[in-house]
Amino acid sequence: MNRIILFFISLLLFSACDKNEDPSPTPTPEPTQAERTVLIYLSGENNLTQDYEFPGESYMDFDMEEILEGSYKLNNNQHLICFIDSVGKNNKPYFIEVANGKAKEVYRYESDFYASDPAKFREVLQYTIENYPAKEYGLVLWGHASGWIVHNDSVPNVLNAREVTRGYGKDEGWDTNGSSKWMNITQMAQALETIPKMKFIFADCCNFMCAEVGYELRNCAEYLIGSPAEIPGEGAPYHLIIEKLFSTSPTFYNDICNCYYDYFIDAFTHPEYSDWNLAGYSVPLSTFRLDQMENLADATKQLMKTFMPQYPEQLDLTNLPYYFFNDRRVLYDMKTVFKKYAPESDYNKWLKVFNTAVPYQAYSLKWMSIFSTIRNDFDIFPQDTSLWGSVSMFFPQAYYSNCYFGYNERIRKLQWYNAVDWASYGW
Repeated sequence: MNRIILFFISLLLFSACDKNEDPSPTPTPEPTQAERTVLIYLSGENNLTQDYEFPGESYMDFDMEEILEGSYKLNNNQHLICFIDSVGKNNKPYFIEVANGKAKEVYRYESDFYASDPAKFREVLQYTIENYPAKEYGLVLWGHASGWIVHNDSVPNVLNAREVTRGYGKDEGWDTNGSSKWMNITQMAQALETIPKMKFIFADCCNFMCAEVGYELRNCAEYLIGSPAEIPGEGAPYHLIIEKLFSTSPTFYNDICNCYYDYFIDAFTHPEYSDWNLAGYSVPLSTFRLDQMENLADATKQLMKTFMPQYPEQLDLTNLPYYFFNDRRVLYDMKTVFKKYAPESDYNKWLKVFNTAVPYQAYSLKWMSIFSTIRNDFDIFPQDTSLWGSVSMFFPQAYYSNCYFGYNERIRKLQWYNAVDWASYGW
């Protein structure tokens, strides 16, 4: 009898131990919320990733080395994520998490796609937000850009968005046997508007600081940071600027811009840049407070009424600073144009609004440009930098109608066109 009792007691104890060793599955814990997550969107299926004479010497390679170096300055409450689309049919787009000087691959797509596809752009943003939740987010746009300038149409309008206006993320399509395609700025805005508002968008690409682009992105972030002009191929000094991307200072954008500006003031003194004759110069830079873009549009609309001629009359923009040249001079510095033409009292009222909407303005009378036309015109630009605003705006000209980009027609696709009422002047 005692043996039977002991047997059942042992059986009960065994069953209890077995249950403890095989508990029911527990849910995967939610990721810890960071103070800030920054995504660097590297759209590099283009000449920025093509190797030069030796492997590992592309602009992307150099910037990745700098990003790793800069990550040593981050803490465990800061997430730095890179989405990378580079060259190579066996090198599918992928994500890495960067910390303490090391890159950890966290996801790789099974098939290639255009990084300039706005639907994929949104997917990348959504993945980052879901897997690296934070109190606030920053986005770095790495690659080619041309402001609001419209390039050849690219991917289908899969988001059923506004009309096509392509100006960021040139993807040559080498890995898909496709053609060169750009991202639509208006579709970029729509993708960003479906996710939590960014703390900032830092455009490490050319010609992004246009009034037209800032207005299009006004609901997408608190700040837009970048240059109205071309930037050097090597782009931002990431080994220095990564820390600034996580600054909690109320004027953190000053830290980002000053770091960028001062780096090239120093870099352009080095012998490798001697042929450019840029010693003492840097890169024009500015920052938009995007919540002030509607105020800027309203003030600009009112100011234009004081001097803007009716078509076919047009403004004489001779010798005024501009930031882009392909088949025509275009993207003029809006502050210098208004200073020249607007009545002084009206201009001063507008300037107060402009300075609120553009809290950081850094000027450079010269910058690195692939266009000899721009370089040749540097000396005839106004040498008083207080006249410059480091923000561009489009002003219609009759001869634009006969050029490749058709600026006078394509500007109508931008919301800024209606906000300042260009149509009322016959354009």
